[in-house]
Amino acid sequence: VPIMITTSAMIEEETDARRMADLAMIELAAKRGADVVRQLLSFARGEGGRRAHVDLGVIATEVRNFVTETFPKSVTMSVEVEPSLWRVLADPTQMHQVVTNLCVNARDAMPNGGTLAITVRNAVIDEVFAGMHLDAHPGAYVALEVVDTGTGMPAHVVERIFEPFFTTKEVGKGTGLGLSTVHTIVLNHGGFVRVYSEVARGTRFEIHLPAVDGSGARIEPEEDASY
Repeated sequence: VPIMITTSAMIEEETDARRMADLAMIELAAKRGADVVRQLLSFARGEGGRRAHVDLGVIATEVRNFVTETFPKSVTMSVEVEPSLWRVLADPTQMHQVVTNLCVNARDAMPNGGTLAITVRNAVIDEVFAGMHLDAHPGAYVALEVVDTGTGMPAHVVERIFEPFFTTKEVGKGTGLGLSTVHTIVLNHGGFVRVYSEVARGTRFEIHLPAVDGSGARIEPEEDASY
């Protein structure tokens, strides 16, 4: 932070174009370093944070506002939220980080533009479904899906995307921590992540987090309900 504050002040006072360019590079490097440290702390922190009853639909809408203002106009985004959405017991800041990281990842997969769609809905997982997916358990969840129409990924890449520091991006354009941080946060909240991708046909991430009632207890789904 001190480096960014100092360089920002120096840029405002500098009149030499070459020195301004050098200072801008220093400022950018400091911002990238701060981003890496922030994600490393999130990755290593474990549960931590302040948990509250969180509406993932509100989180998704807030992220959409950020995306609309900062992403290229060639990326079109939509958010669809199921009425009477259940709540999750989660750290609101970390939930913002999860959704933002997924959206940034989708943006990077669409260099020529495309469609980014978020859907948030209630979901009930039965024993059969849970048995087919790692880290899944039967019960009531809130499911958040992030779907893009980007370049997609081959199977051997999908298998590694949650590994810390693994990235397919060019040097300087990715830390390899975004998706590993998403994975860690979701697991620490008792949830799980599914990924579907196909080269040239886009990618879908599905985040599932346990649904809770007003007291913070897990919602008990009806016996005949299913995913």
